[in-house]
Amino acid sequence: MEILAILAWIAIGQIAGEKAQVAEPGGAYPLVARSNCRWESGECELVNNDLKMTILPLELGAQYTRLALDSEFPLAQATFALLSGGNEVVANATYDESPDAAAQMTVTIPAFADPEAMLRVAVTVQESLYFAEVPVVFLRPEEPRFSR
Repeated sequence: MEILAILAWIAIGQIAGEKAQVAEPGGAYPLVARSNCRWESGECELVNNDLKMTILPLELGAQYTRLALDSEFPLAQATFALLSGGNEVVANATYDESPDAAAQMTVTIPAFADPEAMLRVAVTVQESLYFAEVPVVFLRPEEPRFSR
């Protein structure tokens, strides 16, 4: 009986659910933060339909934090804003041209101590703007709980 209810729910979603729209040049679209953005995972995945990108911490220094941004689609531009303690600091990402580049683009933002800080991301892909706001908790990779 439960299986029939689940199948009916899926079928109704397919028939009456919202269909994915093609991004219009000049349009603005939200990115959805995956669950790994909300815990100490060491990475944050952002998605909107086929567009997927990952933010990774490269360096967590005492004065600055260096982040990597990678996407399957070519990024035209990326801007990050750190909201911490009532202040907002904006930084533009640059292309990482090195042959052993960890990601497509990198950005350096000030270090932060506020665990409630938020990171705003805006990227331009094929003349469309995509944006998200995520907590910074993902920047601290979870330490292993068990050891042998």
